[in-house]
Parts: sequence; structure tokens; C-alpha cells
Amino acid sequence: MAGNSVWNRWLTEFLEQARLPSRTGLQFEINLSSRCRVGMASYRTCLIGGCIGLLLGIAWNMWQGVLIYEESRIIEAELERVRQLDHMVIAEAKNEGIDLSEGALKRLSSEVGLANQLLEQRTFSWTTFLTELEQTIPPHLALTSIRLDQVGKTVQLTGTATNLEEITAFTVGLQNHATFKNPVLAQHRVGSSGLVEFDVTVQYRQTGV
Repeated sequence: MAGNSVWNRWLTEFLEQARLPSRTGLQFEINLSSRCRVGMASYRTCLIGGCIGLLLGIAWNMWQGVLIYEESRIIEAELERVRQLDHMVIAEAKNEGIDLSEGALKRLSSEVGLANQLLEQRTFSWTTFLTELEQTIPPHLALTSIRLDQVGKTVQLTGTATNLEEITAFTVGLQNHATFKNPVLAQHRVGSSGLVEFDVTVQYRQTGV
């Protein structure tokens, strides 16, 4: 209905312009300023909103970039401070006659491992070991050889038994004992004496270490 009223008003103005005599010197004019463009207003609002959102996104990204740049500058300054401290420590160590080079640090690691092995050997108790081992030996089984590795963790046992069942009972006793684990029967054979000879390897865990 609003469109009809606008159209009627425009038509009336057009007719009035047409009735004016040519001698008046007035030019023929058509007024189009009153045409209604409701759809353009909504498009204009959406465009303005999109531009504002784009500007806000650009501003946010710029702000985040500034924060990241400042954080990287702080990290870089901390790294430089750590490097200076490292140089100072190395210089002081050289003055004290201490070698902190990469090769020296590798040698130090191996020396520490060797020292730990020596400490473990010093804390190894044969009395405790033999007492605990005796608890696992069946009545008709005898050990002829006991060999330990350098740190006393792997034990190789050699012995004889009257039959294979005694050897099986021995390995089961080792497995069930608190300080032994993973017994392995390496080999067994019947010797010239008629006894069964065997080799067993077992892991030993020292108590109190």
C-alpha cells in the first residue's frame, strides 16, 4: 500500500510538471528521491557489521602478535642469561683445574657407573647370600660351584642331584624365594657317577640395598 501512495505522488508531480507552459522557462524534472529502498538498509547494516567484525579481528590478531613477540624476547633474554652463566661456570672450573668438556662429562658418567658397581660389591654379603641360598636347596641336591657377576646380581650355580625332580624342586624354590627371581635351567646331563649334573642361572636381589 505504501508503494501505491508513492507511485501516485510521483505521477501527480509528473502531471503537474507536464501542465506547466513552456514559456515559464521551467525544465521538465522527475523526483526520484522519495522511492523506498527498504532492502538496501538491511544490506548496508550487514556490510557495516562485517567491516566492524573484520577490524576487531585484525586488532585482536595484532595484539596477540605483540604478546607473542614480547614473550619471545623474554625467553631469548633468559637463554642468553643461562649461556652467560654456563660460560662463567666453565671458566671457574678451568681456573680450578676441572675439565667440563663433553668428553670429560661422558667419562665422568662411566666413572660414576663404575663407582656404583664398586659400592654394590662392597655391600654384598656372602653370609646373607649363602644363608638364603641354603633355604632353597633340596635334601638330595648338592652345589659344586657358585659364580657371581661383577655386581653380584646374576648367579650361576652348578651342582648334582639324584634325579631331575630334585632339580625342578630347586628351581621352584628359587622362584618362590623373596631374594631370587627368574631361575633358568641352562642344561642338565647324567654324569659318570650316575648323578644328574646341572647348571642354573638366577637373578639375586640383595635385601637392604
